[in-house]
Amino acid sequence: MTVGPIFVILGGILVALALFFLMRVRRFLAGANEARGQVVQMVYRSGSDDGGGYSAVYQFKTLDGQTIMKQDSLSSNPPRFKVGQDIKVLYEPGNPNKAYINNWMSLYFLPGLLGLLGVIFGGVGVGLTIPQVLKMLGG
Repeated sequence: MTVGPIFVILGGILVALALFFLMRVRRFLAGANEARGQVVQMVYRSGSDDGGGYSAVYQFKTLDGQTIMKQDSLSSNPPRFKVGQDIKVLYEPGNPNKAYINNWMSLYFLPGLLGLLGVIFGGVGVGLTIPQVLKMLGG
């Protein structure tokens, strides 16, 4: 097997994963409650190659008055948020610890990244495979 078909398969797997995570986000959004929250701290997370980024720690109150504190799963440098910044939070009513900041990056970054990589890998794979198929067909 040559590289082209491997890239097509890998691209297909990445697109399938992107669709899986997109469906999870859509299901979450369908049942989520919205709350106002506030960034209470920025935490530095070290990464690879002496790099790292800042992740927001935020708190919000659920509809039943429970106060929840959570750290955002995404980090960035420079920070995306400031301490004291008001934010909108989406959370699962039965499990308020399953919460996300209501913005594109927090909700769609993973499916978007996987989908983009899948399209790139799949496209490269198709581009590498077509000449091989044409050559086998005598074209």
